[in-house]
Amino acid sequence: MCVDTSGSMQGGAEAVAKAVVLEAARAAHRQRRPCHVFCFGGPDEIVELEMSFDAQGVERLTRFLAQSFRGGTDICGPLEKALARLADDRWQLADLLIVSNGEYGATRETAAAVERTEDEQGLRVQGILIGDRETIGFLEVADDICWLRDWRHFGGSTADSPVHSKSLTATYFPGALRSPENRAATVVWGTRGTGTADSISVLLGRQLHTRPITS
Repeated sequence: MCVDTSGSMQGGAEAVAKAVVLEAARAAHRQRRPCHVFCFGGPDEIVELEMSFDAQGVERLTRFLAQSFRGGTDICGPLEKALARLADDRWQLADLLIVSNGEYGATRETAAAVERTEDEQGLRVQGILIGDRETIGFLEVADDICWLRDWRHFGGSTADSPVHSKSLTATYFPGALRSPENRAATVVWGTRGTGTADSISVLLGRQLHTRPITS
């Protein structure tokens, strides 16, 4: 499980995220399955927790529930650690759950690694959205997203979600998604060793057209 512990999760979103971790640990215990949590913030801000219901596991869970969330947001680090763990026999049939407000973006390489692991190992990536809309970053790494639109209520607010649907990005900006169709029409910048762009390669289906840039 990858749990967003960035500063933007403070308040009601933080309370919901902690409740999800607690319920996931309980469900894993009932099903006699191991549960590992990656709490992530900014780059290199990752805390790993092995959830169990022995004395040490309960202590780790209690410490997590008592923490406050802060910091930046980098999804690539925890995803890479989760994918690496799947190489262990104990975790090869694991599912991955991401709990976040979706305010992040995975690199192209990380998103491709997730997709490759899904194809090769049957990995399922589920998302719990504690926010107001699906983001491109969330859509690119999760197969299904459960929207908790009343998350503000758990932070003492009576306000409802200001949007009518979680799918605003997919509805109004479909061209921004990294779908196979959009990838086929992606503009790729070529670079020289000095780092200055010297050409644009426009992918149109199976054809590659290259045009020099004049300055």
